[in-house]
Amino acid sequence: MKLKSILFIAFYAILISAFSQTGNISSKKELTKEQQKAKNKALTEKYKIQKNKNKELRKEINGSIIDDLSFEDINGIKHTSQSLKGKIVVINFWFIQCKPCVEEFPDLNALKADFKSKPVEFIAVSWNDKNALQNFLKTNKLDFKVVPNGMSIVEKFKIPHYPYNIIIDQNGKVEYISDVLSFNVINKIKRKINNLL
Repeated sequence: MKLKSILFIAFYAILISAFSQTGNISSKKELTKEQQKAKNKALTEKYKIQKNKNKELRKEINGSIIDDLSFEDINGIKHTSQSLKGKIVVINFWFIQCKPCVEEFPDLNALKADFKSKPVEFIAVSWNDKNALQNFLKTNKLDFKVVPNGMSIVEKFKIPHYPYNIIIDQNGKVEYISDVLSFNVINKIKRKINNLL
């Protein structure tokens, strides 16, 4: 009987110890959750501040003259503000993993076909590398001049979301098409190009 009592007391002590440790663990988890909430809140605030800064910078860029544009397309051809002068330039910003971007390809190809004989350049800037783009474009047709590794251009124009389209007029003046999930963005681009021609 004495042995049973000792075993019962030992079992009970282990049980109490386990519950108290579980309690300590859960309070540590709660502390971690609180720290995570604070971290998430700080990151959200930082993102909002950066987003507002970029919005202000885009306002500054919109309507400005871009005379220092320089990039190389997927075929190794270099393009500059000077070589594009006198043409309307439509720049589409996209990347391989962006499903809405890829879904826009047929409309973009049709848009380019509409202005085939006009002085309009169509350029697609992606931050993906050249090899990834070449493989992807084997099965996904895009008739634009594709620019790989275009993060410097993305940063230059403070692109807020994808897909995103910009029009630069014959004199290098920037106009933005900044509709999010707009169903008529291609028509808006078309109207702007026609107004500039």
